[in-house]
Amino acid sequence: MYEIFDEFCWTKQKKTITKDKHQVPGLGNFSHWNYTTSSTPSPMHYHSDIIEIHCLTKGTRYTYIERDGQIKKYTTTGNQAFLTFPFEVHSNGNEPQAPCEFYAFQVITSDPYNMLGLNREYSFVLYEQLMQMKDHNLILGATHINFLRRAFNFLSEFTSDSTMIGVQFLTCFISNLQFMEPIHESYVSQVEEPIKKVIDYLTANIYSNIQLSELSEISGYSLSRFKYKFKENIGITPAEYITLQKLEIAKTQLLESPISITDLAFSLGFSSSNYFSSVFKKFSGCTPQFYRRQYSGPVSGKDGGNNTAIFRRPKE
Repeated sequence: MYEIFDEFCWTKQKKTITKDKHQVPGLGNFSHWNYTTSSTPSPMHYHSDIIEIHCLTKGTRYTYIERDGQIKKYTTTGNQAFLTFPFEVHSNGNEPQAPCEFYAFQVITSDPYNMLGLNREYSFVLYEQLMQMKDHNLILGATHINFLRRAFNFLSEFTSDSTMIGVQFLTCFISNLQFMEPIHESYVSQVEEPIKKVIDYLTANIYSNIQLSELSEISGYSLSRFKYKFKENIGITPAEYITLQKLEIAKTQLLESPISITDLAFSLGFSSSNYFSSVFKKFSGCTPQFYRRQYSGPVSGKDGGNNTAIFRRPKE
């Protein structure tokens, strides 16, 4: 097992400010990723003396954490944060990650008295707040995301004055972590009732050709209001949610049944096998045919509930 650190990068889809660029005590890499197609997952790794925080603004991201010989899967969607703690072994699994946008940064905990330019007393208070965090998944508010976006934008200017302002926004964000609502397995029950009715309907009718107008009627909202409320509650748009649910079913069918790609596409309401394959590749990084060949290997891990993954290792 080893540590992984991204290098400085500045492209349209991936921007990473490394420690040697910002030179802020107690801050590791600070990134903004905005992938419109699937991205390569990171392998199993850990970070010593680092708390890593990923904050999604749109899309879905999966994280696998190894603990006591088991691998647990966590799902993070838009308007949610995910934390990994020092020496916690984690990865994104074997499969490419679906398109998503997120901010991510690393807080270095090796020197509790020298963090983010704060004096010794305030540094240690911030350190203690972070080290007392226990939950992996947290709900983000619009203000939290705004703090994070401003912090990254100011640090991206690479001047001493802008860095100082950016660090202040970042410190505000970190200080708010302890007050954010954690996401437990019962999170779906906290979704507003009109949206929960839609989720239940989608679960029961996922094989159908579902129209958004149909879902808005079920929710009792107008179409525009329904789209807004759905994303506010679930973190992604209704169309993205439907697509991701269908692709999860498709992955299971590809691995556990001999169904043809064409039959699978039509059974899930896609207009053609070509369109199904293009959507599958966009969100999964490979074609359905390749996925079936590559991931139909033995299963490791234990199915212990909604968050526990069936972790498949790819064929050599």
